[in-house]
Amino acid sequence: MGALLDKPKTDKYNEHGDWNGLRYGLSSMQGWRIEMEDAHCAVMGLPGSLKDWAFFAVFDGHAGERVSSHCADNLLETIIQTEQFSRSAVEEDVSIDEIKRGIRD
Repeated sequence: MGALLDKPKTDKYNEHGDWNGLRYGLSSMQGWRIEMEDAHCAVMGLPGSLKDWAFFAVFDGHAGERVSSHCADNLLETIIQTEQFSRSAVEEDVSIDEIKRGIRD
């Protein structure tokens, strides 16, 4: 059997939403893999002055779901806690460059 199932799991997970004039949708299916390796994150309304911002991410798991699930559960909070990002989140005039720096760091 190896890293593949005898037959694919074709059940689909679907999610959609409408927020602040933005519509989004996603769908995932495990397929032939032993476990679902991919994960996603969809968060509307970030803290502070970024309440009108949203965060969307898709994490492509390879050889397992641990890293992709960990990223989906923790990456946004890690970004928000960086000095550059948190400083931008409390300022009225949000600096896109500071937010980008917070994401990179």
